[in-house]
Amino acid sequence: MSVNSPALRVSRSKLNIEPRRVKFEFDDFDSPLYYDKNGCLSAMWVALSASFPAGEGEFIKSVKLYEDQISEPKLKQEVKNFVHQEAHHSLQHKHINKMFDDLGYDAAGLHDFFTAKLKEREQKWSPERRLARTVCAEHVTAVMANHALTHPEHMAKFPASFRNLFLWHSIEEIEHKSVAFDVYTQCVNDRKLLHREYKYFLRREFPFNLYMSSRFLLKKMGHKATWKERAGVWRALYGKGGLFSAMRPLYKSFLSENFHPWDHDDSALVAEFKQTLAPYFIQH
Repeated sequence: MSVNSPALRVSRSKLNIEPRRVKFEFDDFDSPLYYDKNGCLSAMWVALSASFPAGEGEFIKSVKLYEDQISEPKLKQEVKNFVHQEAHHSLQHKHINKMFDDLGYDAAGLHDFFTAKLKEREQKWSPERRLARTVCAEHVTAVMANHALTHPEHMAKFPASFRNLFLWHSIEEIEHKSVAFDVYTQCVNDRKLLHREYKYFLRREFPFNLYMSSRFLLKKMGHKATWKERAGVWRALYGKGGLFSAMRPLYKSFLSENFHPWDHDDSALVAEFKQTLAPYFIQH
């Protein structure tokens, strides 16, 4: 099928992508070991938050590289709303990352590291590869968002402000989960490249970066992890209901030949949590 085929030029989003502004007060943290009193798990979530501003900046840049090639009005508008959502995610995570620094983490140092690495990637990688990697990361993020919304027993261990930040971030990741994919399908449409990048990102880059970033933060804070804390990380990721174990079918679905992000319809979750989070939305 030609890249110019009308079938490849139609957005397949199932939800409106809503530009929102939110406000959270991150004043309910009383310890750097805020997640289940586990330093490793607490540092892991700080590491993830610290990666978002630079990472989402790259997501925006890689999609906008193809902005002029998008002809469908619906997809063009979705790209604009995607950019708005990702930019506001970056802003809110910058706010909480500053609070993490005040608790003794070095989220700022981690942010600088990711910014420098992505700047190198920007210089060395082709536009096609950058967009492919964004598509891969967006799928992983959308799967993690689904996990957050469907596993309240894990989210309950966060302070309320961080929990609400992640829930808001999650509904928007689901809303725009097919935008980068639809842009890639129209403008690049190379599944072999996409699958190659996905396997490397999911199996190596993402878990390695998360592990090394967590270690960096704990070392900076002067916290020596116990075996009990390390076992807690394993259970959270690979135990019953874990982030990787529970979501394995959704992660693997990406590699099917005709995959599309909306093959798994979790729009009902967005509708549910929009109501829950409405008090934190700022009216324009």
